[in-house]
Amino acid sequence: MRGTRVETVTQQLFWGWTVLAGVALFAAWWLQARGLWRALLEGDPSGISMAIVALAVVVTLWCGRRAWQLQAQAAASSPWRRAYEGARAHAPEQAAALLAEHSHGPHETAWWFAASAIKLGLLGTVVGFIVMASRIGAMPGFDVDQIQALLKQMTAGMAIALYTTLVGLTANLWLGLQLLLLDRAADRIVADIVGGVSS
Repeated sequence: MRGTRVETVTQQLFWGWTVLAGVALFAAWWLQARGLWRALLEGDPSGISMAIVALAVVVTLWCGRRAWQLQAQAAASSPWRRAYEGARAHAPEQAAALLAEHSHGPHETAWWFAASAIKLGLLGTVVGFIVMASRIGAMPGFDVDQIQALLKQMTAGMAIALYTTLVGLTANLWLGLQLLLLDRAADRIVADIVGGVSS
């Protein structure tokens, strides 16, 4: 009975991820239709924003694959259950640590990549301000015409800073939501395995 509830939760997780992926695809199409992808490419010539987008896509696909794997691990005869039972029989003190590594170890790497989205956004902010500072430093004088030209050039650096920060924060929130749901599902599976074996 316990295993059945956990299997239902993991199935709901996978289908929930599928719905989220569909929403993300629709949002990407909507941005393309409004010309916002082109604005992002033109506004951030450093390419950092697109690197963050690519990172978010790769980690999102990994999350879908992991959600699919968790469905199999929730089954009554899953490899996690067999490994835990074997470890508990031979080394009971290490069984819980082994189960924790199987259930949450891969998620830690994915969390690192999710945090990297913010760090890349901050890197883009620094790059944008460096671009702005270099334009100011290259000015030979400060008459009105040159200041107007400088302001136009400085907007390029500001665009890099703002676009990368926006994309980094959005990607981090998006990936964090998926990884949080994966962690919760893994916790439920672990609780079901430990409770089932203990009882």
